[in-house]
Amino acid sequence: MLDKQTRGAILLLRRKGHSLRCISRLLSLSRDSVRKVASVGSDEPPIILRSRKLDAHRERIAQMLAEFDGNLVKVHRALADAGTSVRYSTLAAFCRNNHLLNRARDPRRSVVAARQWLLELINGAHTVERFQSQLPHDADLRFLFSQLKHGRSRHRKKAATILARKRGISNSVIAAALRSSRSTTRRYYKMYLEAGAEKLFAWNTTRHMGAEAQISDRTKRILEVFHHKPTAFGINRTNWTQPALLKAYEQSYGEIISRSTLARILRRVGYRWRKARRVLTSPDPSYHEKVELLLNTLRCLGENEMFFFLDEWGPIQVRKRGGKAYRNDHATIPRHQVSRGNVSLIAALSATTNQVTWRFLESKASHAMMDMIEILYNQYHTKTKFYMTWDAVAWHNSGPFLEALDQFNEETRAFSVGPIIELVPLPTSSQFLNVMQTCGP
Repeated sequence: MLDKQTRGAILLLRRKGHSLRCISRLLSLSRDSVRKVASVGSDEPPIILRSRKLDAHRERIAQMLAEFDGNLVKVHRALADAGTSVRYSTLAAFCRNNHLLNRARDPRRSVVAARQWLLELINGAHTVERFQSQLPHDADLRFLFSQLKHGRSRHRKKAATILARKRGISNSVIAAALRSSRSTTRRYYKMYLEAGAEKLFAWNTTRHMGAEAQISDRTKRILEVFHHKPTAFGINRTNWTQPALLKAYEQSYGEIISRSTLARILRRVGYRWRKARRVLTSPDPSYHEKVELLLNTLRCLGENEMFFFLDEWGPIQVRKRGGKAYRNDHATIPRHQVSRGNVSLIAALSATTNQVTWRFLESKASHAMMDMIEILYNQYHTKTKFYMTWDAVAWHNSGPFLEALDQFNEETRAFSVGPIIELVPLPTSSQFLNVMQTCGP
């Protein structure tokens, strides 16, 4: 199509009396192009509106993109099955021009979107049923989701890698999203394809041991000493250290080896010098079910619903305590102080507004919990439902307290005004799940 300047030059030469042949020769244009511009008589290029074949299928294409999770190849195949045959490049250009493809939110093409998708996957936003609808013949989905939810850190990374590859995300994007090397994620997926999921998650550091025939005699002797207690070699210790192990080896076999050699041999057979780590655990047999109920309640919280974390503090003695302050004289704290009584505190933290409601109380008992519930009821009386969670202690689940709460809810339903109170119990010995406990004094 000729631009505006060329069309203006054609009209100017035509008004000066030049013939079409002369104008075409001067501007190096075809005579037909010059004739069309002269017949129109305007330097503005004509707007040609061509009806596109896919305009009538725009809504259907948008629905199929949402149904097939942005997979344009499946959309092209579905259109062909429905009788609408177009080239793949035409379909891609149509979706791109109509902004139907949001590549910034596609986890297969964006590292940020892939990291967000993996974070939602780990947090439980994607269910196994949704994957089964997309991959109906895959038998390992439930096992992979189980490892992703309850497995160790390395197992969760393996499960996330396999599920992401099934989602269609490339290996480089997965490695960048998981902050891992591409060779590691590629090795996970290769082992999964060759040996299956069970072999992938059973694969550990023993892979470095190799065949038994490759273990040297020195390694066998060191492991023989290592598998005995230090007291068997006259060393007054309950566990091994590197100097003690070297001393016992020298006494038994008359050979001196360096600490670096000992460390290399133990590392080759899969042993590490590691310190025991204290972890947060709960003996509750229904731990996972209660945590799942807590998370689902927080995710599905309605607009007129509120969630509160409750906890008590105290009783604590009222006395002078240490601290820092700007003052001239040197402050002192008596070692023996006259008792000024005790104080206890109960507080409720809103999960939606992040506001704390608190009051002092005489003792931590069931009636104190009901008093706090009544305060919250009066403070947020326009809401429809309250969810309450607290530690699994005796007075939180006592019979009189539950009866008083049921009576309170019955009165609320009778008057049809105010929120209904619903309890979301925490597992036993899981104070770390109570936000009010972790941010307390």
